[in-house]
Amino acid sequence: MESPVQTIPLSARQFGSDATAGWGPTPATDLPVVSRKKQATILLSAFVTIALTIGYNQCFGVFQEYYLSSSQNMLAPSPASQTSPPTALLAFVGTLCYGLTWAGGIMVNPLISRIEHGTWVSSTSSNWRWGRRILRQLTQRTITVSGVLVMSAGFTLASFSSSIWQLLLTQGFLVGIGMSLLYFPLLAPAPEYFTNHRATAMGFILAGGGAGGLIFSPVIRALLTSVGGRWTLRIYAVFNLVAGLPVAWAVPRSRFTGVSTIEGPGRRDTHVSRALASRATFLFSAVAAFLQAAGAQLPLSFIPSYTVILGLTASNAANLLAASNAINAVSRVLIGYAGDRLGRQNTLVLTLLFAASSVFAFWVSSALTDTSYSLPLWLAFIVLYSISAGGYYALFPALIAEVFGIRQYAAVNAFILFVRGFGTMFGSPVGGQLLGSSAMGTGAYINIAYWDGALLMGATAACMGVRWADGKGRGWRWIA
Repeated sequence: MESPVQTIPLSARQFGSDATAGWGPTPATDLPVVSRKKQATILLSAFVTIALTIGYNQCFGVFQEYYLSSSQNMLAPSPASQTSPPTALLAFVGTLCYGLTWAGGIMVNPLISRIEHGTWVSSTSSNWRWGRRILRQLTQRTITVSGVLVMSAGFTLASFSSSIWQLLLTQGFLVGIGMSLLYFPLLAPAPEYFTNHRATAMGFILAGGGAGGLIFSPVIRALLTSVGGRWTLRIYAVFNLVAGLPVAWAVPRSRFTGVSTIEGPGRRDTHVSRALASRATFLFSAVAAFLQAAGAQLPLSFIPSYTVILGLTASNAANLLAASNAINAVSRVLIGYAGDRLGRQNTLVLTLLFAASSVFAFWVSSALTDTSYSLPLWLAFIVLYSISAGGYYALFPALIAEVFGIRQYAAVNAFILFVRGFGTMFGSPVGGQLLGSSAMGTGAYINIAYWDGALLMGATAACMGVRWADGKGRGWRWIA
């Protein structure tokens, strides 16, 4: 049974840097104590949400490889029969969905905040009584349930597609919008329910992406082989509905809802102020987010097709993608734990540097070698990259709360994910344009590998900029 709710003052440590970095006076705020049961519920529901959204996005490469294969039964004319297959356009189906999942936060977070505090209802003209009635029906659950329904509708409509532009509208646009409506109401308030172990908790939650990819990659590949693309999408639509609705119903409220401060009723900030946007830490964070998102998705998009080029089957490729997601899931939890001990900024810089180095050391070498050594180098890359790539996902939510303050978390997180959405839509399509002719073998991917390494190196440099600017503003600390 859940313990009785009590209130305790929110300390400067819990607030993050708002109260310690000269960002204004410490708010006189009382927040309810969170029970272990509530924390466990949030961990589980957010974990499943990440699996259904990010987990699916991380295994879209299985669909991409299928659409480009000669065995696909949906698109006419078949991309495999074309002289220049539309690889970049098909990659954009996946990255559009992924990008909208994140970019939608710029609208969903303010909407959720207004719903929580009844702002729209109170500000609606009394002449619009019908409008007030409609707005009263809007709740967090309305948004999340709508997201699940839109996602399932997108997959269902995609099953009737016969051209790439139809996939863009359904499996790309509709599914991406639905995922955003589910993702942010469940993820935005999650860090508020944890303090000392926030990075560990967020690492566990975000490990749902790897867990989802681990499960979905081989299952989707098996379905594509056995029942074809259309029925795979329909089956996935039903699964998404069954798994998503209970999670959508469990959406938590922000802990700041109904909490009073010295300035009046508490409400999460959902817009980035001009003063905040001009800070060096914010600018470096935005650049790092764009570059990391552009670079991180590239290997996931091309793992299946590159593996097939090396001579393995499509099923082997799906299993490798699943293995990558499994390693990534475990890595997120461990790196989140390491971040709580060694400093989140330090750990983030090191993991990004390791990810970029693995691209140059192993993927580039594999693409240049084109011998019996290519496959071992590629397998080494998948393992090392999967370990290191989870660092950013595990650490950046806790890092935002640490650098900008928990009250600024919703606003900064929404904007950073908005930027990441554009980065995701930028990296893989450009990589598709850089893809060489299939007659070149592994050499067709060399420009993609260089592009990926450059993006991740740029993200590493930008994160070092965040570390420098934050240390300059608050005083240098080795553990940060």
